[in-house]
Amino acid sequence: MRTIKKILVQQTFLLTHKPSEPKDRIVSLHKPYVRPIVRGKENKPVEFGMNVHMLQVDGLSFIDKMSFRNFNECKRLKTCVVKHKKVFKGTSQLGADRIYATNENRRYCTGNSIFTCFPKKGPKKYSKAEKILSSEISKQRATVMEGIFGTHKDHYGLRKIKVRGEKREMLMVPFATMAANAVKIAKKRNREEPAPREKAA
Repeated sequence: MRTIKKILVQQTFLLTHKPSEPKDRIVSLHKPYVRPIVRGKENKPVEFGMNVHMLQVDGLSFIDKMSFRNFNECKRLKTCVVKHKKVFKGTSQLGADRIYATNENRRYCTGNSIFTCFPKKGPKKYSKAEKILSSEISKQRATVMEGIFGTHKDHYGLRKIKVRGEKREMLMVPFATMAANAVKIAKKRNREEPAPREKAA
Protein backbone atom coordinates (compact mmCIF):
# COMPACT_ATOMS: atom_id res chain seq x y z
CA MET A 1 0.00 0.00 0.00
CA ARG A 2 2.89 2.33 0.73
CA THR A 3 4.19 1.81 -2.82
CA ILE A 4 0.73 2.38 -4.36
CA LYS A 5 0.31 5.63 -2.41
CA LYS A 6 3.72 6.82 -3.61
CA ILE A 7 2.82 5.99 -7.24
CA LEU A 8 -0.41 7.98 -6.86
CA VAL A 9 1.53 11.01 -5.58
CA GLN A 10 4.04 10.74 -8.45
CA GLN A 11 1.36 10.35 -11.13
CA THR A 12 -0.57 13.32 -9.76
CA PHE A 13 2.66 15.34 -9.83
CA LEU A 14 3.13 14.39 -13.51
CA LEU A 15 -0.15 16.06 -14.48
CA THR A 16 1.50 19.45 -14.14
CA HIS A 17 5.21 18.62 -14.56
CA LYS A 18 7.60 17.00 -17.06
CA PRO A 19 8.24 13.23 -16.81
CA SER A 20 11.93 13.89 -16.08
CA GLU A 21 11.20 16.05 -13.02
CA PRO A 22 10.06 13.53 -10.38
CA LYS A 23 13.00 11.83 -8.68
CA ASP A 24 13.07 8.08 -8.01
CA ARG A 25 10.02 7.57 -10.16
CA ILE A 26 8.53 4.10 -9.60
CA VAL A 27 8.24 2.12 -12.84
CA SER A 28 7.27 -1.27 -11.39
CA LEU A 29 4.69 -2.00 -8.72
CA HIS A 30 6.29 -5.38 -7.89
CA LYS A 31 9.83 -3.99 -7.95
CA PRO A 32 9.67 -0.36 -6.79
CA TYR A 33 13.48 -0.26 -6.40
CA VAL A 34 14.04 -0.73 -10.17
CA ARG A 35 15.00 2.36 -12.16
CA PRO A 36 15.02 2.91 -15.95
CA ILE A 37 18.56 2.78 -17.36
CA VAL A 38 19.01 4.63 -20.65
CA ARG A 39 21.45 2.58 -22.77
CA GLY A 40 20.93 4.17 -26.18
CA LYS A 41 20.92 0.81 -27.98
CA GLU A 42 18.93 0.41 -31.18
CA ASN A 43 16.82 -2.51 -30.03
CA LYS A 44 16.75 -1.54 -26.34
CA PRO A 45 17.07 2.22 -25.76
CA VAL A 46 15.95 1.79 -22.14
CA GLU A 47 16.59 -1.21 -19.87
CA PHE A 48 15.16 -2.07 -16.48
CA GLY A 49 17.13 -3.97 -13.88
CA MET A 50 20.46 -4.00 -12.16
CA ASN A 51 23.51 -2.28 -13.60
CA VAL A 52 26.61 -4.40 -12.85
CA HIS A 53 30.14 -3.28 -13.65
CA MET A 54 32.72 -6.07 -13.79
CA LEU A 55 36.41 -6.43 -14.51
CA GLN A 56 37.80 -9.65 -15.92
CA VAL A 57 41.21 -11.20 -15.53
CA ASP A 58 42.14 -14.40 -17.38
CA GLY A 59 38.48 -15.31 -17.81
CA LEU A 60 37.55 -14.73 -14.16
CA SER A 61 35.00 -12.04 -13.31
CA PHE A 62 35.22 -9.61 -10.39
CA ILE A 63 32.33 -7.34 -9.44
CA ASP A 64 33.33 -3.69 -9.22
CA LYS A 65 29.94 -2.06 -8.63
CA MET A 66 26.25 -3.04 -8.56
CA SER A 67 23.31 -0.67 -8.52
CA PHE A 68 19.69 -0.44 -9.65
CA ARG A 69 20.43 3.19 -10.47
CA ASN A 70 22.28 4.25 -13.58
CA PHE A 71 25.93 5.24 -13.21
CA ASN A 72 28.67 6.30 -15.59
CA GLU A 73 30.67 3.14 -16.31
CA CYS A 74 33.61 4.91 -17.95
CA LYS A 75 34.32 6.68 -14.64
CA ARG A 76 35.07 3.27 -13.08
CA LEU A 77 38.17 2.53 -15.19
CA LYS A 78 40.69 4.03 -12.74
CA THR A 79 39.06 2.25 -9.81
CA CYS A 80 39.23 -1.08 -11.67
CA VAL A 81 42.93 -0.60 -12.45
CA VAL A 82 43.67 0.16 -8.78
CA LYS A 83 41.71 -2.92 -7.67
CA HIS A 84 43.57 -5.02 -10.22
CA LYS A 85 46.94 -3.78 -8.94
CA LYS A 86 46.05 -4.63 -5.34
CA VAL A 87 45.29 -8.25 -6.24
CA PHE A 88 47.52 -8.97 -9.26
CA LYS A 89 50.40 -6.52 -8.68
CA GLY A 90 50.04 -4.33 -11.73
CA THR A 91 48.76 -4.38 -15.29
CA SER A 92 50.29 -3.55 -18.68
CA GLN A 93 47.34 -4.20 -21.04
CA LEU A 94 43.67 -3.27 -20.86
CA GLY A 95 40.71 -4.01 -23.08
CA ALA A 96 37.50 -2.01 -22.82
CA ASP A 97 34.57 -0.71 -24.85
CA ARG A 98 34.87 2.58 -26.71
CA ILE A 99 32.81 4.44 -24.12
CA TYR A 100 35.85 4.15 -21.81
CA ALA A 101 38.11 5.93 -24.33
CA THR A 102 37.70 9.37 -22.74
CA ASN A 103 40.60 11.83 -22.68
CA GLU A 104 40.87 11.41 -18.91
CA ASN A 105 41.11 7.61 -19.15
CA ARG A 106 43.59 7.84 -22.04
CA ARG A 107 45.88 10.12 -20.01
CA TYR A 108 45.60 7.83 -16.99
CA CYS A 109 46.51 4.71 -18.99
CA THR A 110 49.40 6.47 -20.78
CA GLY A 111 50.72 7.80 -17.47
CA ASN A 112 50.65 4.28 -15.99
CA SER A 113 52.20 2.60 -19.07
CA ILE A 114 49.02 0.62 -19.81
CA PHE A 115 48.49 -0.33 -23.45
CA THR A 116 44.82 -0.25 -24.51
CA CYS A 117 42.75 -1.13 -27.56
CA PHE A 118 41.43 2.44 -27.78
CA PRO A 119 41.69 3.94 -31.29
CA LYS A 120 44.48 6.49 -31.64
CA LYS A 121 43.64 10.18 -31.67
CA GLY A 122 45.45 12.71 -33.84
CA PRO A 123 48.05 12.19 -36.58
CA LYS A 124 50.14 9.67 -34.62
CA LYS A 125 49.45 6.08 -35.68
CA TYR A 126 50.16 2.66 -34.24
CA SER A 127 53.30 0.82 -35.28
CA LYS A 128 52.91 -2.63 -36.87
CA ALA A 129 53.51 -4.41 -33.53
CA GLU A 130 51.09 -2.07 -31.72
CA LYS A 131 48.41 -2.69 -34.37
CA ILE A 132 48.70 -6.47 -33.85
CA LEU A 133 48.53 -6.12 -30.06
CA SER A 134 45.60 -3.67 -30.20
CA SER A 135 43.74 -5.99 -32.58
CA GLU A 136 44.31 -9.00 -30.30
CA ILE A 137 43.11 -7.10 -27.19
CA SER A 138 39.98 -5.98 -29.09
CA LYS A 139 39.37 -9.55 -30.23
CA GLN A 140 39.70 -10.90 -26.70
CA ARG A 141 37.35 -8.24 -25.38
CA ALA A 142 34.72 -8.93 -28.04
CA THR A 143 34.84 -12.73 -27.80
CA VAL A 144 36.05 -13.83 -24.37
CA MET A 145 34.65 -11.03 -22.21
CA GLU A 146 31.28 -10.76 -23.97
CA GLY A 147 31.09 -14.57 -24.10
CA ILE A 148 31.55 -14.81 -20.34
CA PHE A 149 28.72 -12.31 -19.77
CA GLY A 150 26.50 -14.48 -21.98
CA THR A 151 27.50 -17.58 -19.99
CA HIS A 152 26.61 -15.85 -16.72
CA LYS A 153 23.18 -14.97 -18.08
CA ASP A 154 22.35 -18.28 -19.77
CA HIS A 155 23.85 -20.83 -17.37
CA TYR A 156 23.88 -19.12 -13.98
CA GLY A 157 20.43 -17.52 -13.87
CA LEU A 158 21.35 -13.89 -14.50
CA ARG A 159 19.34 -13.35 -17.69
CA LYS A 160 16.13 -13.38 -15.68
CA ILE A 161 16.66 -13.29 -11.93
CA LYS A 162 13.79 -15.16 -10.32
CA VAL A 163 14.35 -14.26 -6.67
CA ARG A 164 12.15 -11.51 -5.25
CA GLY A 165 13.34 -8.47 -3.35
CA GLU A 166 16.14 -5.95 -3.76
CA LYS A 167 18.53 -7.58 -1.26
CA ARG A 168 17.97 -11.07 -2.67
CA GLU A 169 18.64 -9.86 -6.21
CA MET A 170 21.82 -8.12 -5.02
CA LEU A 171 22.96 -11.43 -3.50
CA MET A 172 22.11 -13.49 -6.57
CA VAL A 173 24.70 -11.77 -8.79
CA PRO A 174 27.78 -12.39 -6.55
CA PHE A 175 26.76 -16.00 -5.93
CA ALA A 176 26.28 -16.65 -9.65
CA THR A 177 29.60 -14.95 -10.46
CA MET A 178 31.45 -16.97 -7.80
CA ALA A 179 29.91 -20.20 -9.11
CA ALA A 180 30.97 -19.38 -12.68
CA ASN A 181 34.51 -18.56 -11.50
CA ALA A 182 34.71 -21.78 -9.47
CA VAL A 183 33.68 -23.88 -12.47
CA LYS A 184 36.23 -22.12 -14.71
CA ILE A 185 39.05 -22.63 -12.17
CA ALA A 186 38.13 -26.30 -11.73
CA LYS A 187 38.15 -26.90 -15.50
CA LYS A 188 41.50 -25.14 -15.84
CA ARG A 189 43.05 -27.23 -13.06
CA ASN A 190 41.76 -30.45 -14.64
CA ARG A 191 43.41 -29.51 -17.92
CA GLU A 192 46.71 -28.68 -16.22
CA GLU A 193 46.91 -31.78 -13.98
CA PRO A 194 48.85 -34.66 -15.58
CA ALA A 195 46.97 -37.90 -16.11
CA PRO A 196 47.72 -40.56 -13.42
CA ARG A 197 50.19 -43.22 -14.53
CA GLU A 198 49.06 -46.83 -14.60
CA LYS A 199 50.88 -49.04 -12.14
CA ALA A 200 52.49 -52.21 -13.44
CA ALA A 201 50.98 -55.42 -12.14
